[in-house]
Amino acid sequence: MSARRSLRNRVAVTLAVFGAVVSLTLATVIYFVSHDLERRLIDDTLTAELDDLIERRQRNPESLPERTATIRAYVVVPAADLGRVPREVAALGTGQHQLLLDDTPYRAAVRQVGERRYVVLYDVSALQRRERGFLLLLAGSVLLITLISALSGRRLATRVIAPVTELVQRAAELRPEDPLQPLAGQFPWIEVQQLAADFDDYLARLHDFIERERLFTGDISHELRTPLAVIAGATELLLDDPTLDEPNKARAARIGRAVAEMSEMTGALLALAREQETSSTPTADCDVPSVVDELVDRYRELFRAKPVELLVEIAARPRLRADRAVLSMVLGNLLRNALSFTSAGQVKVRVGPDAIEVQDTGTGIGNVDVAALFRPYVRGANSAGAGLGLSLVQRLCARHGWQVALANLPGGGTVARLVFKTGPDGAPPSPPATPPH
Repeated sequence: MSARRSLRNRVAVTLAVFGAVVSLTLATVIYFVSHDLERRLIDDTLTAELDDLIERRQRNPESLPERTATIRAYVVVPAADLGRVPREVAALGTGQHQLLLDDTPYRAAVRQVGERRYVVLYDVSALQRRERGFLLLLAGSVLLITLISALSGRRLATRVIAPVTELVQRAAELRPEDPLQPLAGQFPWIEVQQLAADFDDYLARLHDFIERERLFTGDISHELRTPLAVIAGATELLLDDPTLDEPNKARAARIGRAVAEMSEMTGALLALAREQETSSTPTADCDVPSVVDELVDRYRELFRAKPVELLVEIAARPRLRADRAVLSMVLGNLLRNALSFTSAGQVKVRVGPDAIEVQDTGTGIGNVDVAALFRPYVRGANSAGAGLGLSLVQRLCARHGWQVALANLPGGGTVARLVFKTGPDGAPPSPPATPPH
């Protein structure tokens, strides 16, 4: 995710927007209702003033129109001297009007009685100032309510989602290999209980899956040992048979090497299946050069028909606290890949103080995602395998704290580098207690 989204912030923003919309709507309604009410009151006042003016003029035609601080009245008579009546006023027709006279806003009411038109003006400048102040007050109220809604929403959201946050924290502490600890019964809220129950169900299925995988790997590795031991014993008897000719002895030796490799594979799988630190920590160190020499001899015989020269360079003699079968399986996969993808040329294995490199003059890995090659069932463009070898190598390396990487060589070919992480005392560390799944 490019940006982390918070449910608490989302709830707070939602409440703030809701408060803003509601307060703005109420403020708008209040403003227009207030404005309409004031206009109606002014119109009623103008009507009353018109009635009073017309009645006074009927009783006394010489009665002067009213003129106060807010009200001004005029009588417009046709063909009379209109010098005392402003032109804007004289041009008004009957009804209600808005008028600007001498830069002063007025509300005007005009009524025709006979030949005369009676006009009453109401000064609304003070009213408009009050409306502007009232509008500012409403705007401030909307902003204040929005702010209060946001703060209250954030506080309320914190309390509302607190059970979900607690559930997330407890779920983050759970591990599939640990004994199951149901979460649903620890929360009194129905919605959170349902979510916790879903967590419990998923974790239980994951726990069962890991247990099945571990048992399957351990069982199949254990059960294969007996037939492999029988084959190995039979091979030794054949090799000790003096009546066996050399071609058949070579074939029996090849069977023996295959059985030894299979035994190492089952040992590595059994080590990968172990979960407890006491059973997964090797008790003896593994001599890396001897494993390399044994693998090179084995694969030199297997690929003897290929025009590929297999070289070994021992620059150091490190010892690892790891199962010999695990190291043999990791290096065997890397060496077998190098020989499989090299049609002609050479494959060189170099042993350093903290790393092993396998270089070949083959086709290289090309422009591919190297990380994807270590995923299960992912194969290169020219690969005919199942895509499980490098995945198993990655799991074994991760379990023992090693690092494995592939890269193209500048002149063509591929280099596989296996790095052993060293501890503070310079020795390779012990493998972690729990293998990744």
